[in-house]
Amino acid sequence: MATLTLAAPAKINLFLDITGRRADGYHTISGIMQAISLCDTVTLTLEPLTEGEEPRHTLTCTNPDLPTDGKNLALRAAKAFFEATGSGDTHLHIHIEKHIPAAAGLAGGSTNAAAVLKGLNQLLGYPLTQDELCRVGLTLGADVPFCIMGDARITKGVGEILTPCASLPPCHLVVACAGEGVSTPAAYQKLDEMYGYFDDTFYIPKSDALASQLEALKNGDLDGVGKNAYNIFESAVLPTHGKASYIKDTLAAAGAVFAMMSGSGPSVFGVFDNENAAHAATKGLAREGIPAWVCVPIGI
Repeated sequence: MATLTLAAPAKINLFLDITGRRADGYHTISGIMQAISLCDTVTLTLEPLTEGEEPRHTLTCTNPDLPTDGKNLALRAAKAFFEATGSGDTHLHIHIEKHIPAAAGLAGGSTNAAAVLKGLNQLLGYPLTQDELCRVGLTLGADVPFCIMGDARITKGVGEILTPCASLPPCHLVVACAGEGVSTPAAYQKLDEMYGYFDDTFYIPKSDALASQLEALKNGDLDGVGKNAYNIFESAVLPTHGKASYIKDTLAAAGAVFAMMSGSGPSVFGVFDNENAAHAATKGLAREGIPAWVCVPIGI
């Protein structure tokens, strides 16, 4: 029997813009993702087969609301890995200790899938390179390649073209989620309607702001990062999600250098240059029944 436990960090989007809409309906994006210390823990246990046995792939999770069958992205990741490598003649059990809110724009499912891919690769002697792992991950979801690579990355394409960039300078993050549901396909549809289906004669991507934010990250300029932070999904989601909008305003009032929604939401994060202010903001949200976590960026 072989067991391996890995941390599966969440991500936030420091910048997220849509650059176009492909003929197949998928949207191309441009942005910056940042790994953060809020994380799940994924434990993989491999057990050899006895003669005549068929492989069993099972999953347990500390969050009872999440599926533990083939709908779970972690089990799908295991299946994809075994198909890609021709392995799988083994029992596998996956246990997820869940801390990242589900369906919240923090890549909670994608980071679990990435941990499974990386963990199986390690346990089985690295049959796949990191690039090959990322190609397998992309079949599971656009955020999985980033979660495999981690740190801070410029994201292009549908999220699969990743280039390293400077991480957030030392700071504290408050991540909060009041549990409002957000349908990502519906959010994209709303954006299509708002921005002329991203026809290049109607919508001009904010490439200058992205370049300025990358320069601010390179210089360790937290104020500059905040001034150029952008998430196009806010325009579609915040007007109809009052709790997310309230969290953003509350974090700004509590002293955040800037606050913004992550991904398609509904999670909101605030970036603080003062640790005490970050903890005070978290306690204030908790008193209102809003779960919040203090964490730090993970980067180069």
